Amino acid sequence: MKRATFILVSFLALHCTAQTEVNSFSAGRNEGVTYALPDTKIEISVETTCIVRTPGEFGRYADRYLRIDNAITESENSWTLGEISVKGKGIPNPDKMFTIKLNNSTASNITIGDNGVIESINCEPINDEEAEEKGIDTRGYRTDASQYLTGEMLQATSTAKMAELAAKEIYAIRESKIAMTRGTAENAPTDGAGLQLILEELNKQEEALTELFTGRTDTITHFFTLELVPQPEACDTTKAVLFRFSRKLGLLDKEDLAGEPVYYDLTDLRTVIPATAEKKKQLKKEGICYNVPGRARIEIYTRGRKLADEEIAVAQLGTTEILSKDLFKKNNNTEVQFDKSTGGIVNITRK
Repeated sequence: MKRATFILVSFLALHCTAQTEVNSFSAGRNEGVTYALPDTKIEISVETTCIVRTPGEFGRYADRYLRIDNAITESENSWTLGEISVKGKGIPNPDKMFTIKLNNSTASNITIGDNGVIESINCEPINDEEAEEKGIDTRGYRTDASQYLTGEMLQATSTAKMAELAAKEIYAIRESKIAMTRGTAENAPTDGAGLQLILEELNKQEEALTELFTGRTDTITHFFTLELVPQPEACDTTKAVLFRFSRKLGLLDKEDLAGEPVYYDLTDLRTVIPATAEKKKQLKKEGICYNVPGRARIEIYTRGRKLADEEIAVAQLGTTEILSKDLFKKNNNTEVQFDKSTGGIVNITRK
């Protein structure tokens, strides 16, 4: 994540008293460093798995040449719904932007994220970056059977003839493996490691050619991210459709009736008493503004299965408060770390 770190050095007159002055942001009017406090959006990560069944080129000849009677005959995708995880992420609230005018203040090192949200003062921000979830696709690790087709197979004038020659090649590979393991093969490696390498390669060839008859099954894992931004005045939601899911089509938009609904309940736990209008007017500007987040409960479920049940801190369900200016007077090098998703204080150290 890109961050901007502002280091402002003030020269103190002997008779000055250090003070941190904070004003509501007004473009082009205030001098200083501007930061935002965040609202919290709820990110919902949905894991889905798709089983892809693909028939082989020689599928109709599987029983005739290899005595395989369960070959895949039709293409088919089958989806399953896996784990669902929930986390909060901060987004700047344009109504909570403040400009810090540092008049001989010791709040001289301010870290602001690339989205404009304050992250720390006089110390390093919390490192909570997570690895990006990526889907897993087994098709990228499968052997391409075409590299094992012989010249005779490629020159065959019919699919039936190609299938017959491919089957003969499979039997030849099996015979080679038997000879290797019995020690009767000519020019066989004398060391175990060399023998193992040859057997692994023969297994790859046999598997790839056999899939031309049996077909192949691939497993692909997908991750989808959905977002909710709770509104303080209308947070409580019951049995709202989050998305829809189909075993044949996978994850669908909530308006697509081809899938079964996946619901969510969102409840404001009211852990923080909202600030009154009078209190907001009386909010002092001499200090660092921060959030005291509220908490919400989110439940995600289908008609017969609960998928997630989490409590999460939500900035906009709480209040905005002020860190006293006394913490940043001369000789007080106070360190503060903020939660990037809520704007709340995580750590504060007064030195």
